[in-house]
Amino acid sequence: MEIYDTTLRDGTQSPDLNLSVKDKIDFALALDKFGVDYIELGWPGSNPKDMEAFDEIAKHKLTHARICAFGATRRKNVKAEEDSNLKAVLDAKAPVAAIFGKTWLLHVERQLGLKAEENLDVIYESVKFLKEHDLEVIYDAEHFFDGFKDNEEYALSCLKKACEAGADCLVLCDTNGGSFPWEIKIIMGEVKEYLRENKINIELGIHCHNDREFGVANSLVAAGDVQQIQGTVNGFGERTGNANLCSIMPALAEINIDFYAAKNLKNLTSLSRLLYTLGNMMPLKHQPYVGKNAFSHKGGIHVDAVSKGASYEFINPEEVGNIRNIVLSDLSGKANVVEIARKFGYTVDKRDARVEKMLGKIKEMEKLGYDISGLEAEHYLLAQQFFNGTKDFIDIDFFEVRSFGRKSTKSDCFIKAEIEGDVVEHETSVSGGPVDALYHALQDMLKKKYSYIDKVKLVNYKVRIADQKGVSSSVRVYVEFSINGKREWSTVGVNNNILIASLEAVKKGFEYYFLRIENKVKRDVI
Repeated sequence: MEIYDTTLRDGTQSPDLNLSVKDKIDFALALDKFGVDYIELGWPGSNPKDMEAFDEIAKHKLTHARICAFGATRRKNVKAEEDSNLKAVLDAKAPVAAIFGKTWLLHVERQLGLKAEENLDVIYESVKFLKEHDLEVIYDAEHFFDGFKDNEEYALSCLKKACEAGADCLVLCDTNGGSFPWEIKIIMGEVKEYLRENKINIELGIHCHNDREFGVANSLVAAGDVQQIQGTVNGFGERTGNANLCSIMPALAEINIDFYAAKNLKNLTSLSRLLYTLGNMMPLKHQPYVGKNAFSHKGGIHVDAVSKGASYEFINPEEVGNIRNIVLSDLSGKANVVEIARKFGYTVDKRDARVEKMLGKIKEMEKLGYDISGLEAEHYLLAQQFFNGTKDFIDIDFFEVRSFGRKSTKSDCFIKAEIEGDVVEHETSVSGGPVDALYHALQDMLKKKYSYIDKVKLVNYKVRIADQKGVSSSVRVYVEFSINGKREWSTVGVNNNILIASLEAVKKGFEYYFLRIENKVKRDVI
């Protein structure tokens, strides 16, 4: 089975999900590392940002996934070779093109203003044009299931035309998300019979929306009849969203359908959380498999059963990178702490008192809104603190920030800290806001002792509400650092004061650099 991810195109049509070009590249690289087969990076003919993303991704060497450019069939009364949308697909220089075309006569006649035969020509000429430029072409039959129910013969003729033009895969779309699973199953069977009778040998795919909340079910019921499933991470998409790959992929593994990313399902929760982080959104707690509450148990019979080895879960949470959470108990999470410790070179087991102490710290942080799942730098700093006795590399004694101005802003920041036994202080002024001043003051202060710190750059900064309490809400600050635009790591800070949260996140980012990368940590295990 091929997994086709359309988070970065269809998913961003969600009113809630907004990603910068850098965010899109970061997530595309994460998808590639996870092992999806196709990444639909965007619609290059629709906006400059998507075209910029294609230019940026070309600078990276992917390990498995194929980048796909999305587009539409040619416009009415325009030749394929002159259609700006199709030319933009070529300009994206992606090896795969996915174009959608109409299969429901209602849309053919009313939206496009075309006759039935004219639309068949549009499909054929558009697919053929892209194939002539040596692209792999995936044809998305938009509104296929609604079109089939309205006029079976015409919907099937649209598929045949795309095949005749050389399409590599036909994707049947439940665009309105209103089909029932039994309808999908019956229609898939009729499509396969039609292809067999016409001696058409071609891969099939399924693309479902979630308007009846059957997106996942409809994708899975078709899994035995298709070679490709399309969806989005966390189910993002227009209206109520797309079929959720975070639920589809583990389910495929459970029903023994093989796909390349199956070997990396233990990283699924981290992938899900990364998208929420990049989108600056609170993770959905009750989301199946990857949500914080997916394996939570509270009180009574459930907790008693789980503590005695009886199960109230259909899979082991570790299989998808999540953890079991026994509310108001310390029975969960120790295995995860042991795994983190071992990753950074410490030999411990669940009985080690330090494991329980670190687990307690993690739970306290999660309660405050830190959400450090998948952030290796945070895990490393905690491991150093609890298994090596490492103190703060940068011990900030005092800081003060002043911001002033009217039409433009100027800000000053003074910081005093102890670093490797030396007391260092510095004041910086910037033509910008208070967080900008705080970051530069800390970096300039470090520069007094370590001139090479200039190569460490803050490349991403995001703020979201951690605990909703109106104007007294605490905030979660997420920052990303890089060295010369290559190695990257992320840290977070939480406080009801955005400056304190920002200082914490930035400070930890620099500490990770000195302790892990510059190796300024004494490894005297306590």
